[in-house]
Order: sequence, then C-alpha cells, then structure tokens
Amino acid sequence: MASTRSREDQFLLLFLVVLCVYHVVARFGLAVDLQWHTDIGRDKLLTPPHLMIFAGIIPTAMFLGTYTVWNSFFNQNQRKSDLNLGPFIAPASIWMIITGMFTLAIGGFFDDYWHASYGVDTTIITPPHVWTFAGGMLVEAATLLLALELKNRLKEQTPYWMDLILIGTMWALVYHFHLAFANFLDPRVSTMEVFGVQLMLHFVFAGAVLMTFLPLADRWLGERGALRLSSVMLGSQVLFLALVPFLVASFMSEEHFLRPGAPHTTYAANCLPWLLFPALLVFKRVASLENPTALIPLVLLVDVAWLPTFIEHTPVDIGIVNTLLSVLLSAVVLRLVWPVTQGLGPAIERLAERHEGIQNDTSKSRKVAPLVMLMLLFVSVSAPVVSGHSIHFSEEGDGFDAPKRYLIDVNDTYVWVEFMMWPPKAHTDVEVSILSAENESKTIDKAWLTLVYPGERGEVKMKTSFENPGGYGLWEERVNFPFAGNQTMQIWLEVNGEAAYTEIPVDVAGPPTLPVWLAWTFALAWPTAFVLMWRRISYRTAHGVNA
Repeated sequence: MASTRSREDQFLLLFLVVLCVYHVVARFGLAVDLQWHTDIGRDKLLTPPHLMIFAGIIPTAMFLGTYTVWNSFFNQNQRKSDLNLGPFIAPASIWMIITGMFTLAIGGFFDDYWHASYGVDTTIITPPHVWTFAGGMLVEAATLLLALELKNRLKEQTPYWMDLILIGTMWALVYHFHLAFANFLDPRVSTMEVFGVQLMLHFVFAGAVLMTFLPLADRWLGERGALRLSSVMLGSQVLFLALVPFLVASFMSEEHFLRPGAPHTTYAANCLPWLLFPALLVFKRVASLENPTALIPLVLLVDVAWLPTFIEHTPVDIGIVNTLLSVLLSAVVLRLVWPVTQGLGPAIERLAERHEGIQNDTSKSRKVAPLVMLMLLFVSVSAPVVSGHSIHFSEEGDGFDAPKRYLIDVNDTYVWVEFMMWPPKAHTDVEVSILSAENESKTIDKAWLTLVYPGERGEVKMKTSFENPGGYGLWEERVNFPFAGNQTMQIWLEVNGEAAYTEIPVDVAGPPTLPVWLAWTFALAWPTAFVLMWRRISYRTAHGVNA
C-alpha cells in the first residue's frame, strides 16, 4: 500500500519522523539542561544539553524551506485549503511550525537581552522563556496537526507507526507543559495569596494540562490512549532518573565542577505525575475522561505537589488549612477553565480537515479565554523578576549568560568572587557569590561586601552581609548598585577573629532600558497573539470561511 502514496505524502511522512525525533531529543536535552544548571551552573551558549535542544532546528528548517518552496512554485496539485502568505503557499500545519520556529528564534535573542539586563535567572518562567516555551509547544501542536492531516488524507494507507508519532509528540508536549509549570513547585513562587488563602498554583496549571491531553489521547489513540500516554510518561520518569545524571557527568569536562550540594534531585523526573498511571487504571473502570466532575478530583489527586520529591514540600510548608482551601479553590478554577481545555483538540481537528464539519459550542470557551489570560498575567507579574544562582566555570565568563569571575587573596585566604551579571547595572539587584578556593571554607567565619562609591562630598559606603546556606563553602547575596560609574567592591572575610579585605574595581552600567512590566507585556502579547490567530483560523475554517 505504501507504494501508492504520492511523493509529497512520503516526504511529509519522513518530515513527521524527523519532527517527532526532534521533539523527543529536545525534551531530553531540556531535562539534562535543567540538571546542568542545578548541579554545575550556567556557562556558554553551546553547552552539550543546549546542543541537544538545538539539534533538530537545522533539519526542520531544511524540510520547511524545501516543502514550502516546492508547494508554492512547483506543485501543480495545490489544495484549495492551503494558506498563502504573499507568494508562498503551504498547509496550516507547515505555517504553524514556521510560526513556532520563528517565536523560538526571537525568544533566544530576547533571552540573551534579558540576561544582559537582569542577570541569570533560576525561576523557569521568565519573559523570554514564555517565548521559547510557547514556540516549542506550537511546533509540537503543529506536528500533531500534520499527523492528523495525513491520517485524514491517507486513510487506509496511513502507516502503522503513525500512532507512535502521535503519542511521542503528545508526550513531548505534556512534558513541556509540566516542565514549565515546575516553576510553581519552587517555594519562591509556589503559592499566591487569594482572599487570605495560599493557593498552590501547580494544582491549577498542571491539572489543566492533564484535563486537556488525557481526553485527547483517548480521542486520537483509541479508548486506551490515555493509559498508553500515561505509561510513556511513567517510563520516561524512570529513564530520566537513570539517564539525566549519567549525561550530566558524561558531558562535564575539566573546566566544570559540581556546585555545593550536587548531585541534586533529578527534577525532570519529579515534575511529571508519578501516580497518574496507577490512578488511571482504576479511574477508567468507573468514570469517563469526558466527565469534568470525575476528572478534576483525579488530576488534583495525582499532582506531584503531594510528593516531597522536589525542592520543598509545599503542603507541609503552608499547613493543612491552606492546603485544603487551596484544593477546593483549584477545583473551582479547573471547572471554570474546563471548556478552554476541551477546545484544543477540536481546533486542531478543524485545521486538519479544513472543511465545514466539526461544530462545537464555543461560547463558554470564548468567555473564559480572556479570564485565563488575565490570570496568567497576574501570576507572571507576581513572580520574582529574576533570581540568580552560582555558576561554576573555571575561566572568566564571556557572553550574556556567563559570570565574571575573580580569584582573590584576602590575607592569604583564597576565594572566588562571581558576578551574576556583567557589567553590574545601577538600580538592579545583582547576585554576587563568594566561593572558597582550595577547600578553605572551614577557616572562613564570615563574609561581607562593602561597595564604595566616590561621590561629590566624599565616599559613600554600603555594606551587604552574605549568607552561607547549608554550611557549604559558598556565600551569596543580592547586591544593589544604586549609582552608575566607576566604583570599588571591598570583599571582607573574617578568619580566626581577624577581618581583612581585598578591593575589586567595577564599572557599573546604567539601568536596563526595558522595564520589567514592559518585558512581561511584550512576552505575553506575542505568543498570545499567535495562539488567538490560529484559533481564529480554526473557527473560520469550521464555518467554511476563507481564512
């Protein structure tokens, strides 16, 4: 049967395989990258995990360019359902992939600018990361769209492995969402106060993801589709536990060494719901995934926030009353957004079929969508702007996302001093770390920094005491530089009751040009505009309107 497929279909089937492999490798690269930042730190752009993430970009771009040019200028059997942008004509799935890749690329440049302006962040959701996550997720959603387009066109000629493409891409998309929302497992941003109640945000966001994709898995893969997807998620968690630490150790060179406290928890494994597969085995016997009254308790029950496997155990931290109220309030929010979560599948199917047919009552989802966007905006701007962590690289950093590092001698005691942003900027809190060298941490009793600014009326001195969390040979604190210009940092150490310092000259740059509120507005507006654009095209398609 395969021999009767057109060359175009065979090309697109090969492209599907490339896309699925790209998504799986990139998501494993993201898992390794998260662990790399945690156990080693952050250094230059082309780290091994970053290469895993970037590996599929070039072949994807080649496939996209080749197909778009051929379909626009050489294909004599163009489909009426194809969309055009100027002289270029391609199916909706191809344009959606191009949209996602473009968003990813711009997000990368935005990320460099963000680090240059505000330093290195440790919270997962930041303005540029909204772009990179949204771009990657859009490409993954477009891969599902392309697979459904080919299934609709090929029918009995559809290859047997098409379900593997669907389940592999759905796994990548679900994992991508869960990794982004692992941001809300971080104790710094894990809760939000609503009417005096500490709402655990992870319940809402991770729950909405499962409410979206579990019914879709059954819809596209058969009645056991959700079980198949959850079994792949569980298998990937076990694989993460074994593979991620191994790859981090394998990728390390003589330039890298572990941060204090490493190796840390394998976060990639613990941001997926461990209890989902066994819970689904029971759930599927007594209820339907199409029933929100039953599904919402399920997604709340299996949430990873219940397991003390991440940074901190949030339920214990906020107490039983706040936890119970948080669960109840989350259930209400999830019931409100249920229509939105159920809109993704039909929207993709409408684009895949590209003819008048699938009609859904969208009035509720249209009313709830603005509410969801406002909630996302509120949560985002309520989170910390940036949060630096120590980077361990034996040479001085270069580039936007690497630190400046000095080895200094304070009265015969050697320490490294790292700037989490170079140059430091006025009116911005900058992470400064002091790391003991040659295992001298036991001899250092205290560490602090005095910033000396030569003003018109004499020197202005500002002292910052440093913390030593965990008792490691690592002292860190956020230092505010209120003035731009040439200044001096005095690094003070107290050893055996005697205090001494060494001076480091610094040139403090002016404040960042992009305000934080504008960065968040910019970050949310672009991906939201693209999602709404494709949503509009999907609805116009359903009513036979030329999109």
